[in-house]
Amino acid sequence: MSGERALEELAGRAFGQYSAAVRPRCEGMAMMWVETLAYVRVGVGVMSAKSPGLLEGLCKMTSRTMIGCGFIGRSAVCAALVALIVLAALSGAGTECATSALKGASIASGSQSVKVGDKAFQVNYVRVDLGDPKVRLRVVLGQDRVGGTEDLVSMAARAGAQAAINGTFFNAYVDGPYKDPVGTLIRAGEFVHRGATGTVFAVADGNEVRMEPARFKIVGATNGLWTWPGNWYSYWINRTPTSQNYAGIFTPARGRRTGAADGVSVVVRDGAVTAIGRGEREIPEDGYVINLQGSEEGLATRFAVGAAVEYKVVMSDGSDRTGFWGRVREGLGAGPKLVSGGKVSYSAESAKAEGFTEAKILSMSSARSGLALTKDGDLLAVTCAAATMAQFAQVMQVLGAREAMNLDGGASSGLVYEGKYLTKPGRALSNALVVLVDGQ
Repeated sequence: MSGERALEELAGRAFGQYSAAVRPRCEGMAMMWVETLAYVRVGVGVMSAKSPGLLEGLCKMTSRTMIGCGFIGRSAVCAALVALIVLAALSGAGTECATSALKGASIASGSQSVKVGDKAFQVNYVRVDLGDPKVRLRVVLGQDRVGGTEDLVSMAARAGAQAAINGTFFNAYVDGPYKDPVGTLIRAGEFVHRGATGTVFAVADGNEVRMEPARFKIVGATNGLWTWPGNWYSYWINRTPTSQNYAGIFTPARGRRTGAADGVSVVVRDGAVTAIGRGEREIPEDGYVINLQGSEEGLATRFAVGAAVEYKVVMSDGSDRTGFWGRVREGLGAGPKLVSGGKVSYSAESAKAEGFTEAKILSMSSARSGLALTKDGDLLAVTCAAATMAQFAQVMQVLGAREAMNLDGGASSGLVYEGKYLTKPGRALSNALVVLVDGQ
């Protein structure tokens, strides 16, 4: 959003409707104030509470101008202007879109320097009002399939999104057509990938959001029998086999082919087995393929052509997903968890407990991406210049996080707002979380 438009919207929201006849004058003043704020930052530096005269003078000037443009309420003008100047001059490099200064703004972007200890970190972020019923969060896949990759700005545009941030880790350096994600991915209520580590960012109806280390498993039945001898299981959904012993499901979210050349493949269409054979298979649009390799090939005895087959994703303890997890529509697993209850909860030990063992998570400094829920209930999508995970956790806390988690980082770190990069990733990405605002 341009500064002119942001300030125009600020004036419109704060002071009511204005006529077409005076609008050009007001837009001109908005531009003037964008330039004024820039001069304030460059010429004055950090404005302190010891500068009331300057604030008062700017306030009086703007009050007269805005009233001349057809607005009313001198005190409201002053209050709005002071809020903007304080944001611009006191925040330590804040250039947040002016709509975020108004209660009820759906989405806004910003950039600021956050000091942690004796080091400052430059962050870009998008703030989203989850209480706005027009706001929707979605998981998007590269090339609209699990294992595909695509530029982040392209994914955002294809989804019609106002903003987007990179999602879970993926196998970026693997040769071949499938660069599998690592964490859990839920899209439109469907598990399109199962992960086994980290924290899951999950969204239920009404933008109810949680960040929890949820774990899931996949259980199946034949001819309605969920216990032996009719039961079966799968370790993965839409993941390329990486070991000799493998049990996985490939759904249409994978694309047209399984990418599994070995083992026994059971083709299921419209809830019934239509074929059993070995190796690569096309994935039916009205079904899925079960692939079994190595020691798991023994599960193939559960299936026969014509048999009724079904499966469900349950919690790791075998219980059905009820309550919040039964209502989740979108989900993205990454991690580790950074902030819990407003306090930094990350440690090397907590990360290991989530299944992370890599130095890039435990000790190294790298570009970071993450999600945070603020104390006001807003969502922050954040990218940060090179930081350790411990430093990134503190950055999230300073930004006002009540809950926060890490996403994929390094060359994957990317943030898009209104079709443009705030942070440009160094590669095409496997998946993303996007923000849509109905009517925009």
